[in-house]
Amino acid sequence: MQMFDHVARDVHAAALEWRDVPIRARLKLLRSAGEVLRSRRDSLLDCLRADGLSTALAEYYGAWILRQAAPDVLEHTASELLRTTPARDEVWVRRPDGVVALITPGNSPTINTAPLFSMLLVGNGVIMRAPGSDGGVRLIAAQCIGATLEAAGYSPKLLQVVTGKTRPLLESIYTCPIVDTIVFFGNAVSGKDVAERGHAAGKKVVLELEGSDCMVVWSDANLEGALESATRGFDFSTQPCPIPKHFLVHPAIRPAFVAGLCERANALTTVEADPEAGLLVPLFRPEKFDRLLAEAKREGEVACGGHRTNAAGQPSATGVYGAPTVVVLDHGAALLSSPLFCEEINVPILPVVSYAGDDAAILQTMVETVNAIPFGLRTSIWTRDDQVATTFVRQAKDVGLVLVNKDHAHHPSYLSPWGGPKRSGGPHGESHLFWQKTSRLQGVAAPPNVIRDALLGAGDKLELKIDNEIAWLTLNRPKRHNAIDQGLAAELSDAVDQLVTNAKDLRGVVLRGAGASFCSGADLTMLQHLNAKAARRFMQDVTWTLRQLERLPVPSLALVRGFCVGGGFEFALHCDAIIASANAKFGLPEVRHGLTTTAGAVGRLVGAVGKQRASQWLLTGARIDAATADAAGLLSEVVSDDLLDEAAAKWCEHARSLPRAGVSAYKRMLAPLGHTDTWLAELEAFEGLKRGQQHA
Repeated sequence: MQMFDHVARDVHAAALEWRDVPIRARLKLLRSAGEVLRSRRDSLLDCLRADGLSTALAEYYGAWILRQAAPDVLEHTASELLRTTPARDEVWVRRPDGVVALITPGNSPTINTAPLFSMLLVGNGVIMRAPGSDGGVRLIAAQCIGATLEAAGYSPKLLQVVTGKTRPLLESIYTCPIVDTIVFFGNAVSGKDVAERGHAAGKKVVLELEGSDCMVVWSDANLEGALESATRGFDFSTQPCPIPKHFLVHPAIRPAFVAGLCERANALTTVEADPEAGLLVPLFRPEKFDRLLAEAKREGEVACGGHRTNAAGQPSATGVYGAPTVVVLDHGAALLSSPLFCEEINVPILPVVSYAGDDAAILQTMVETVNAIPFGLRTSIWTRDDQVATTFVRQAKDVGLVLVNKDHAHHPSYLSPWGGPKRSGGPHGESHLFWQKTSRLQGVAAPPNVIRDALLGAGDKLELKIDNEIAWLTLNRPKRHNAIDQGLAAELSDAVDQLVTNAKDLRGVVLRGAGASFCSGADLTMLQHLNAKAARRFMQDVTWTLRQLERLPVPSLALVRGFCVGGGFEFALHCDAIIASANAKFGLPEVRHGLTTTAGAVGRLVGAVGKQRASQWLLTGARIDAATADAAGLLSEVVSDDLLDEAAAKWCEHARSLPRAGVSAYKRMLAPLGHTDTWLAELEAFEGLKRGQQHA
């Protein structure tokens, strides 16, 4: 008790400091911690194997953990912590709860460490329970996140790992006034007690409990895809929650589905027999396997399996493994009262339910079954019929995640893989993201610059410096040649908004890139995660920012070295002048990716270099050197790389010397001249091509 209180006080003290760190600074640090974890991928896989997983399972679940620490996921989460409203001086803010106690089960501690990143990003301190023999929790919490905190000057005590049995630890938590929130992974019986005791002690309680949900296979399903998904139901001997555990199958496809599932089940091996690919681990509760197997034999037909095995997969009455078992049941009134449906299936016995009647009646009964099963984590359907899928999505209400024609165990890119109603999350359960569940909503009505300075803080992907009436905008992703992702785009938008607000105090703007390049265009890794509509919205928002920059009543300069391609070239085309180093490389390579430009580059390039040259550059995606670009009339000046900063200084000196009124007047007159604005046509073409790529 005293030891836990000491840990809690340390976490609380560190959390008071951490919650005042601006969101972007927290984001930067956790991105770095994610990089450290990715560099330790082999160690992570070793820890997962030590938890009992084969190499194949370790790689699958390791990828899921790494996804929670991916830069785009963290940046998306950061964007959700501060959301604007239609009123520009009103925002919704997520405030951290304070100190969170994260209690994970002993059989999968490493996997359940993944929520740490989002809990810390929102501003919490965390106390995490781990088994005494654990390596994975300590790898992520101490060696990756804790070490990164300490290196950045923050207290590593913000995140502490404690060992010990769950029940005594919970007793300490209930009586500790410092702990604000309990996040508990476990079964429904224990979860109910934690909820009651935690609420009585004044704690917020977040439950991540049982999952034993349905996968629906319609008559026209992609059989191979459905079988691949169904086989995941035997992962880790059926212990993980998000895998499929009941199959509701249309009678027209049931024989082929059962035969295919049995064929795959019979081919599975134990981890001991095959440490690389074995999916089966020793039974956590052998007596439950025996009991549910007896129920299966009593209620239906066992299609395969139906016995215990030894490590080599041979039948053995005392074996500690369960043979992957498929049992076929007919739908009936007593189905939902069967232990195979009202208890969590965490042994390798998977029921297949067959239905009778016409399609409308079968679909209605299937949906009723999905909604009546007492869990609620997720459900999935395999069908080529959009109307069937539409009905299913509309009516499958009591689950946290609905999937259509996707692996039931799919780890979403941005949606929550956790949470649901009923037994999966308790009476207040829903699909939940841990940053959201361990924070509180607050409204702030204040001037945008106050909100930005108080809560967001300075970003690290773009630097804005105003020096002697000249604004210097530096794109700052040098390791990616300043590729434009959502974080950089958002910071650029904020910076340009500031310039618009303070335009009367400026004489000029210089846009440049950190490191060896100006800008390599849109980040293709980011784009692959965006659907066509989201990608168009991203490009449209960036174009609006560039138009705001272009409309400033002061001259603008693109200072180019290295790569200036794709969206980076479009940035430069929005500036009044381009000064390039002799090593600069220009180009619009979108055609090579099956896409188009989006910010009006077609019309701007034709206006700058003529239709013939523009056509050649656009249709080939060619790389253009500085000398060629200069000869075509694109550039204001070309200098050697070592003289680029000196050339910029001369441009700034000249910009400061000019009367503001005359410059502003000329900018207004020049605005409608020189090029045809093709941005809308480009956006529509880009979106159409992106849609085609999605459906290819």
